[in-house]
Amino acid sequence: MSDSRKKTDNKSNWIINFDKIEDSTRRNYFSVLPQENRLMEFFSEAFVINKPKGSVGGDGFWLHNHGDDVYLALFTCVGEGHLASMMIRIYMNALKKMVEGYSIDFTGSILQFLHREVQARFKDKNNILLNTNANVGIVKLNTKTKEMEFAGANMDLLQVHRRGIKIVKGEEMQVGEKRELRSNYTSISLEDAADSSFYLCSTGVFNLIGGPNFKKLSKEQLAEYLREHRKDTLLDQKRLTEDYLATWTGANRQNDDIMVIGFKA
Repeated sequence: MSDSRKKTDNKSNWIINFDKIEDSTRRNYFSVLPQENRLMEFFSEAFVINKPKGSVGGDGFWLHNHGDDVYLALFTCVGEGHLASMMIRIYMNALKKMVEGYSIDFTGSILQFLHREVQARFKDKNNILLNTNANVGIVKLNTKTKEMEFAGANMDLLQVHRRGIKIVKGEEMQVGEKRELRSNYTSISLEDAADSSFYLCSTGVFNLIGGPNFKKLSKEQLAEYLREHRKDTLLDQKRLTEDYLATWTGANRQNDDIMVIGFKA
């Protein structure tokens, strides 16, 4: 076999193997996340939009129930690609460790646990390419009383009800490796939870550039759009929201991972 033929075959094999690795990584990324229909076990209506920028994403979500309480978290790991996808699994394992070994009830306490767990895990980190920080929003719902609370680490919660919209602010500090800063995350009780729709959005949603003035999409703009469609079912809202984000971006390239979770108590 000639050298040129060998080089062509080696290149073809490399492409085939790379494609297999990409497919495996993509399957692993999506398999670690809960199925969308699981949300319907605890919420009256719900949807998930998950559109990674590449083959894998840096956005993830977590669902857990204990008695009448259900916990739902969305997190955006800083960075992109395989390293961000790896951090999703690390955050998921930390949350699993928490529910199996600790009795932590408040959403703010869960964020504080995550913060300390990541610090401990990476205290001797020497991979400068790996960013362990994440933006996290978490809600806790009592399925009987419909009482709900929220805590955010550099992430807010959008609330839409018949009287208007509300952006429930989280703390500005991310969860992660900034050990020199003390982390305190506040648990916020939510009013009108039974009569509202709620939306957790990853950071990438508000990094989308487009619209009439070629600017980033704001939380207020998305919340107002959702308010206009508050009488639609969340299944319809999922399709409408996907269309809205695509129209906003227009001919521009998707520049970040996108995840939106909508739900009603």
